[in-house]
Amino acid sequence: AVSARGGAPLADQLQALLDHDSHDERRRMKEIMASDPLFVPKWNVGLHEERELALRKLKRLCDSKQFGIRDFRTNPMRIFAAHECAALVDVSMATKMTVQYNLFGGTVLKLGTKKHHDLLLDGIDSLEHVGCFGLTEAGYGNNAVCMETTATFDSGSFVIYTPTPLAQKYWITNGAVHAHWAVVFAQLIIRGKNEGIHGFLVKIRDHRTMMPMPGVTIHDMGVKMGSNGVDNAKLSFDHVRVPLDALLDASSTVGADGSFSSTVSKPRDRFLRVADQLLSGRICIASMMVSGAKMALNIALRYASTRLCVGPTGKSDTPILNYQLQQRALMPLLAETVALNLGLNYVKERWAAASGFDPAQKVAPEEARQVVILCCTIKPMCGWNLERTASVCRERCGGQGYLSCNRFGSLIGFAHAGLTAEGDNRVLFQKAAKELIVTQRPRTPTRLAVTAPGKLNCLQTLCGVFAEREGRKLKVVTDIVRKVGAADVFDAWMYHESDAVQGLTQAFGEREVLDACMRVLDSTQGPLKAVLEEIVQLYALKKLEDDLAWFICEGILSPTVASAVPDKVRELCARVSRDWETVIAAFDIPQSIARAPIAGDWAGYNAVDNQGEVLRAPF
Repeated sequence: AVSARGGAPLADQLQALLDHDSHDERRRMKEIMASDPLFVPKWNVGLHEERELALRKLKRLCDSKQFGIRDFRTNPMRIFAAHECAALVDVSMATKMTVQYNLFGGTVLKLGTKKHHDLLLDGIDSLEHVGCFGLTEAGYGNNAVCMETTATFDSGSFVIYTPTPLAQKYWITNGAVHAHWAVVFAQLIIRGKNEGIHGFLVKIRDHRTMMPMPGVTIHDMGVKMGSNGVDNAKLSFDHVRVPLDALLDASSTVGADGSFSSTVSKPRDRFLRVADQLLSGRICIASMMVSGAKMALNIALRYASTRLCVGPTGKSDTPILNYQLQQRALMPLLAETVALNLGLNYVKERWAAASGFDPAQKVAPEEARQVVILCCTIKPMCGWNLERTASVCRERCGGQGYLSCNRFGSLIGFAHAGLTAEGDNRVLFQKAAKELIVTQRPRTPTRLAVTAPGKLNCLQTLCGVFAEREGRKLKVVTDIVRKVGAADVFDAWMYHESDAVQGLTQAFGEREVLDACMRVLDSTQGPLKAVLEEIVQLYALKKLEDDLAWFICEGILSPTVASAVPDKVRELCARVSRDWETVIAAFDIPQSIARAPIAGDWAGYNAVDNQGEVLRAPF
């Protein structure tokens, strides 16, 4: 791929920035998925076959040894990279991966001890032991701390019990068909006292027969609006007795006599400790969402560059990508995807430095809280970006985009799964805002006012504008909380000031992403810097355009400057469109991976009766 300012070397440089890490592992995984016929998608298949294919694909990647559960301790970037690569090929396989390795495996690794590790870790990597993660209940999603499932100490063991239908473990990935084990979260009851939520390792199926274990009820949740290769289940437990060793006891222990001790003093803090793996889960989901957006843009832009439509002469001789309509729709999405990619890379680094998997790691409470805020912010932003990107790309590809084999349908369904998995996006924004008003000191707003349209060309000025917006929104929310007092904070937060709360986290997240992009720009030079600067500027100005009314009302942008913003966005869309091939080449998604007909020789694909299936690749 070439562009007006470079060629393959420029794309390679940009790819190195975007991929960030694990370059050899990414290359090997892509080689496997591009060459093995197992990874050729099948669209008109039944539910059972789709699920089995997802498991077989995951097994093939696991066997490649390019990532493993112990990487959480030694090199977690390899696990995040595996999620990014897997999501390019099969979103169901990627979803099963994130539960097997992050939620189930990561929880066993972090909350378990040697006896659990010796029993399961090797089998997690080989899929001999497939697991699931039993946190969410039908009636307790975002308020999981109030879950009803109990684990009652009785005669040297624990009895796991689901008391009501609302206490069923719900949306349990891998649970309907493939899982042998579940990490079940439950209220630990000892002699009538609730010691808080703890994790228990519970065998839910017999390895040989794959039938549910006594007392375990498994309901298949059936067909969903997307990601149907994922086998989701409802799980319930009718007084299932498990041994003392079932308790994941890295921080809490129970003796044979019922004696309880914990390194975490408060029951609520014990819940936060056992649910800690949700943080890396949010990074895994964000990683998959970014890959999905890259795939959607790869398909849509390749098609737009080859689909000819009416030109000045009235003949079909003009690629639709030449039209401003197409550029205005796709180029801001391309810029935001690149910006989020760079922002996510920064969040990965911050999480890895404070993950807690390395016992020698000493993490200050303030740093841990900052990582929570970042994880709770980047995951929603990446999910919403995929939802918008996949939907707009489908529309901009016309009827061709509606065919399953061109992949937008699966990406849209995947995006919607990501919006609520590992925490509803809006609730995560609430959580981040709550932490922000505790950790960030409100500052007195400056008299920043951009009065010259030429300042829109200055990224440093835009950074100042984003920081000013965040500061003002933080002061608004902090003043609200201070004004109403502790007794009325809940009412204000939940019933009256939701827009202010959501707006604070949005401003924080967009400023963090822009700052991450600026740090990357500071490390680049030459043609790469030139291309990246325009992409980052388009990202920033489009975000400015989306919130233009607020900036005008606050006096940060004069009416003259504000009226120039849309024109500047349109100008940047045209300039960034010159380099689309370089950016897409940097995404490194060959047609042997994409396998979407409209991303290749779509005329040749349509020359035969293919029944909407992919018969050969590349097309």
